Amino acid sequence: MTLGLIEILLVVMVFLVLGPRRIADIFRSIGRGAHDFVDNLGRDKEQKEIENPEDPEDEEPPSRKP
Repeated sequence: MTLGLIEILLVVMVFLVLGPRRIADIFRSIGRGAHDFVDNLGRDKEQKEIENPEDPEDEEPPSRKP
């Protein structure tokens, strides 16, 4: 994928309008949001494992009747 003249001009215009501090804040906020999202996904997985442990060692094997 190559960048054309229009894409480069668009990036420069956004940079000039917003300024470097605002752009840095925007990307920092996006990074924090992504980190929190992934962190919450991991918490949900851990919470499900606590509620429903699926360790075969804890369960008794089913008995077979001949």
